[in-house]
Amino acid sequence: MADPAAILDEAYERIAAASFELPNGFVNHGAMACEALDALGRDDEVDAWARRFAHLGGARVEASKPGRFDPEEALGSYRMLGEWIGWFERRLEEDGWEAVVGTWVPRLMPAFRAMLFHAPIRVAHAVRAIAESDTPARRAELARALGYWGARYDAGPPLPADPPAFESGRPDGLSVAVVEAAARGARRYLSRPNIFFLHGVTGAMAVALLLPHLDEQAATAALARVRVEHDALYSEAVPSNPVPVGVPAAEVVAKAVASRDPHQVKLVEACRRGFDLTGDPAFVAAAETVTGLARS
Repeated sequence: MADPAAILDEAYERIAAASFELPNGFVNHGAMACEALDALGRDDEVDAWARRFAHLGGARVEASKPGRFDPEEALGSYRMLGEWIGWFERRLEEDGWEAVVGTWVPRLMPAFRAMLFHAPIRVAHAVRAIAESDTPARRAELARALGYWGARYDAGPPLPADPPAFESGRPDGLSVAVVEAAARGARRYLSRPNIFFLHGVTGAMAVALLLPHLDEQAATAALARVRVEHDALYSEAVPSNPVPVGVPAAEVVAKAVASRDPHQVKLVEACRRGFDLTGDPAFVAAAETVTGLARS
């Protein structure tokens, strides 16, 4: 039986030669989908998905060794994506991934909404992968993900001077607060199941993956950022009361995998984490909805 860690590493190596964005302007979801499949225990599907996404159209972007590179000046410059990747490769080699994530995720978090949350979502999947096993392929993927976020940086509105408090009655209070924000997003997704509202859920659950690697100040700011962006995204949406059908979790995962749709796989994986932490039925209902099982 193949080593699941090696399978994901090989997938990252294949996808490193792929485009970040497709000719239609959509994001290439290959790296995120493969890591989500791995997290769902479906490593048997990872190689096939990696091969499919590695051959989608779009321009390849190779890492380049920047001469003079000022990350502050380069923020939001997509033409410098190769330099961004090369710069993060060097930072990861010299400083270690934990230090780079702890420094740069807070720096990039004002652009949480970058490419409909896809930039931070890709970083979060890469961080979970490297936290499990620090390999060259996973370091390379983390450099590519961080580089993409830097190159597509687009700061959102400023945070409120006095952000709302959160309930901190348990040690993981901040994580719970972020997941509860994702659950509120799931209720709005249930009322209007569209691609935009879906990404509010997966975006918040990506932040939940990043919080353990941030200090308290940065984690609190990340929660505030999720709330600000959700306020904008869901401003006109009325939450729906979640009524799960009760489909077995394994069947929901199987349906998402069979769809060949990375959005289904990513949302189902995110909803499983959310439900495991909070028991909120909105996550179950959202996973059933995105796979079509709620209407079966």
